[in-house]
Amino acid sequence: MTVRRDFKEPARCRPDLVIGRDELFTAAQDQLARGGSVLLHGPAGIGKSTVLRALAADYGDAAHTVLRCSATESESHLPFLALADLFGLVLGEISDKLPAAQRTALESALTGRGESTLQRDGLALRLAVLSALRALAAEGPVLLVADDLQWLDSASAELLGFAARRLGDTPVQLLCAVRTEDQEYDQHLRASPPDTLAVRLNPLSRAQVSALLDHRGYTDLPRSTMREIHRTSGGNPLFALELGRALGENPTPPRPGEPLPVPTSLRALVLSRLDMLSAEARRTLLVASAGARPTLALLHAAGRENAEAETAQAAALGLLATEPEGPAVRFAHPLISAALYAEAPAQERRAAHAALSTAASDPIERARNLALATTGTDPDVAARLAEAAALARDRGAPSVAASLGLLAARHTPPDGLPAPDDRRLQASEDAITAGEVDLARDIAREVLTRATVPADRIRAWEVVIEAAGQSLGEVDAVFPQALADAGDDPRLLALVHYRLAWRKLIVEGDFAEAREEAAHTADLAARGQDRRTELMALSFQASTETLMGHPNAPATIRRALREPQDPYVACHHNGVGSARFRWLLMSDQLPEARTTITALLREVRRRGMVESEVHFQRFLAETELRSGHCGRALDLARESLRLARDSGIGLGASAMLTSLAEASGGDVDRALALAREAAEHAEEDGDQVYLSRALAALGHAQLQAPEASVAARQSAPASDALEGLASMERQVAALVMEGATNREIAARLFISVKTVEATLTRVYRKLGIRSRVDIVRLAAGRHAK
Repeated sequence: MTVRRDFKEPARCRPDLVIGRDELFTAAQDQLARGGSVLLHGPAGIGKSTVLRALAADYGDAAHTVLRCSATESESHLPFLALADLFGLVLGEISDKLPAAQRTALESALTGRGESTLQRDGLALRLAVLSALRALAAEGPVLLVADDLQWLDSASAELLGFAARRLGDTPVQLLCAVRTEDQEYDQHLRASPPDTLAVRLNPLSRAQVSALLDHRGYTDLPRSTMREIHRTSGGNPLFALELGRALGENPTPPRPGEPLPVPTSLRALVLSRLDMLSAEARRTLLVASAGARPTLALLHAAGRENAEAETAQAAALGLLATEPEGPAVRFAHPLISAALYAEAPAQERRAAHAALSTAASDPIERARNLALATTGTDPDVAARLAEAAALARDRGAPSVAASLGLLAARHTPPDGLPAPDDRRLQASEDAITAGEVDLARDIAREVLTRATVPADRIRAWEVVIEAAGQSLGEVDAVFPQALADAGDDPRLLALVHYRLAWRKLIVEGDFAEAREEAAHTADLAARGQDRRTELMALSFQASTETLMGHPNAPATIRRALREPQDPYVACHHNGVGSARFRWLLMSDQLPEARTTITALLREVRRRGMVESEVHFQRFLAETELRSGHCGRALDLARESLRLARDSGIGLGASAMLTSLAEASGGDVDRALALAREAAEHAEEDGDQVYLSRALAALGHAQLQAPEASVAARQSAPASDALEGLASMERQVAALVMEGATNREIAARLFISVKTVEATLTRVYRKLGIRSRVDIVRLAAGRHAK
């Protein structure tokens, strides 16, 4: 197929590009702009075709002629098919420019009206393709776009390779994509022009997979499920989307310990070679897929006597990756393991787990497999799972502890002690520690539907409030219910008033009231003999006093440091260690502040306290920034932001601090974008404290920007017109006033083009206008017509 000059591709492929492909997309664009060729390569489903289409759409306008072909496996045996796709529609334009012998050979190959083969007309055909490309290039630049090179018929592949190697300075560029594993693209690169840039598409990160699924409408998946999608898909976009779709269509989510549902489309894709295994080898692989860290020794202990030969057979078929240096049995892709497990009957799965429940050496793994081999309630199984959850908690694996705790609750009889809901609440608290706030909130809300004991209800309300993060205004309705449940019990009241102290600070921005509420909480907790809550309240009071510059801050810190101490509070991001760090930082005792926060960061990493790790990473970056170590601060701040994006915790705070670091030692444009992002998060959360800090970071970045004064003057006429818009809407409108395209706006604000389009629609509605032109008129002080 040939498209002349007005070559366009569907816009639907473009928004996905901003998700994890920015750098390689820019590199490919630059290569094409220099007149070079590009070869995209990577495994099936990694997004090669999406990137190819978007690059062709962006660059196609620069070419006079665009030639396209897309091969398929079912048609790869048909000779000259790709050649016909490429040249069929332009043959009439170029045939009279070819020598007679070349014209005859090419027409015969493309039309099938005569018998033409590479053996008989080899040289004529090769020269004909080269001459055809040169003839087209004489009229203007030519872009040849070819997808799925691995399915190109051999005759077309040979002819195109011959021509590509001999184009020289002829303005013909190739933009191709090929499915490869590892470094198998070499043969295709050898058949490309000498200046071809090979670009490998790598798996997406967890945050990028989350953004991709969110963009496609799968927005209600818990973070723990998102993590499992990323693990099972291996970061492959196609696999992740198919898994997300299967979850969206499944009304019952998988229970703890169970794998994700694998749709039939993916099972067929990854298990096409499974039927070539012997029945015994397939059972051995099922046991391996049921284990967390399968080894040959584990398979032997689970009764698979011929594990070596059976795993070797699977490796030869590409189902297992070979590990010559170690004993691990590793699937070539996580999806193979998931699909194999999903394909097996329930009875065979339970048998595999039963074998592993005695074969595994780790008590956590034995307990997990015992639970998955058992149906119904069983107090002994529940007790072993609860013990395993406690062990996982001690090992610093709160996410594992939460999963085991939910399994324990499932196997606990209704009248068991501890009760099933006690174990669910412990699991929700473990999930909070692991940063899995969606899972924690869902568990707590479920418990609240039936809990009647005040202590249980307050415990669940605490999880709901904690899961709200900085968006405490969204759970305002919880506080009256929690106070009513607490009654006159000072211990329970202390738990609620501690959360109210945070609300005073974050939602109302009232430091004095927050300090008074924290002091009241400490008194209630002392009366209720709850030392942990007393220490947390004193720590919060001390931090607030430090931020206020209150003279009592050192004395309150000393009170919080008195014995007895609580190890959890000592290293918590809102605990006494953090309060002391803040005081050291504000007092400019930077070496001691660095030592303190480094030790705290080390401890929370050991414990698996994800939220605390995010905050302490940011605190360490802030310490280095105040010390004048801008490069080190920038590296730490970027890592903090990466952690925040990955976990969904502290996004506004991390964006704010990274903006300051970028303005001091990095990229000012990125500093501006991050400050705006931080302000948007704070505004959405109703967080008055971080909104002021984000705006301060924005002002600091604007001062660093060379065009700051000009931009300020330009924005002044439009400020009244944009009044009433949300933060993101104002940013998008302001960039439109500067003349930025939707793609440029998306790049500068680190959002998708689709988000830009949706935001502009809201702007038009709110301002009562119809187009981007009307926004520009507003900037100039004129009314839209």
